[in-house]
Amino acid sequence: MKNSKMVILMMFAMVLLIAGMAFAQRHGRMSCEERFDTLNTSHDGKLTLEQLMAAPHHRGNPEERFKAMDVNGHGYITKEEFCSGRGGSRHDKGDGMDQGQGTRTSQ
Repeated sequence: MKNSKMVILMMFAMVLLIAGMAFAQRHGRMSCEERFDTLNTSHDGKLTLEQLMAAPHHRGNPEERFKAMDVNGHGYITKEEFCSGRGGSRHDKGDGMDQGQGTRTSQ
């Protein structure tokens, strides 16, 4: 009887731990707008290659991604360009540096 209560208590604690971890992962992500604002240290609305390079990068070549996001080639990225989905490989919105085009076409 005592052991079964302990097992149930441990299982309940494990479920809470897993649920907490899932919640933290889901809600701990910055939106692309928040990430842009964090990277744009001059707060002028223009993200430069130098500002982008100052952040850690987990995937891809940041210089290539910068060029892909800077669609008009003016040497900086606006928040709209950053959040447009260009220059990345993911299909979900939320992080301008890790996004794909965000659209699919059916055939």
